[in-house]
Amino acid sequence: MKNNTTFLMGMLAFLFIILTACGNAAEDSDAESNHMSSDNDVMQNENDNLSGHESTQDSSHINPETETDFFEDWGGKGQDESVEGQSQEEPLEEYVPNEDDVVYSNNELKNKDILEAFMETAGENGQDNESEIRVVKDEGTQGVLIYDLKSGYEKSVDQAWIMVYSDLSHYRASEDEVQDVFNTDQQCGYMSKDEIEGNYKLHECRTHWEYRLLPTVDDNEVE
Repeated sequence: MKNNTTFLMGMLAFLFIILTACGNAAEDSDAESNHMSSDNDVMQNENDNLSGHESTQDSSHINPETETDFFEDWGGKGQDESVEGQSQEEPLEEYVPNEDDVVYSNNELKNKDILEAFMETAGENGQDNESEIRVVKDEGTQGVLIYDLKSGYEKSVDQAWIMVYSDLSHYRASEDEVQDVFNTDQQCGYMSKDEIEGNYKLHECRTHWEYRLLPTVDDNEVE
C-alpha cells in the first residue's frame, strides 16, 4: 500500500514537471512570435516612411505649377528682351542732300540733267575720266541709298569704266526684304536710259550684268 502511494506521488510529480515545461515552451514561442511580428511592423513602418519621403522629394522636383511658371517666366523674359532690343535700335541718321545731288524721292527726280550729262560721257560712252556724281534714292522709312559714281578712263589701253561706291550708312534693310542693292563697290562698263522699262541702268558691273539705278519719271522732274 505504501509503495503504491509513493509510486502515484512520483507519477504526479513527473506529469507536473512535464506540463510545466510544455507551458513555458509555449509562452516562449508566443513571445518570440510576438517579437518577430513587432520587428516586422517596425521595418514596414520604416520602409513606408522612406518611400513617402522619396515620393515627397520626387514630387517637389516635378511640381506642375512650378514647371509651368518657369516656362511662362522664360517665355515672357525672352519677349521682353526682344522688345527691349528693338526699342534700343538706333534711329537712322538723316541725310541732307547736297545741291547738286541726283535725288529720287516720292516718284520725283531732282537734277535729271546732271544725271543724263554724266551718262552721255562716262564709261564706255566717252573718254571722260574726271566726271562724278552722287545719286540718292529715298526708300522711305528704311532710309536712303547713296551711290557715288565716278567715270574712269585709261588712254594707254583705251578702256573706260564707271566706278560705283556704295554708302549704306543711312539705310536699313528689313529682315524679309528681297531688294536689288549694291552692297559693295562696283566697276561697271557704261550707263544707259531704258525708256521702254523706264529705268536708268548701269551695265556690265562686277556683280550685275545690268542694274536698275533709278526710275526715269520723265514727267516728274524737280528742278
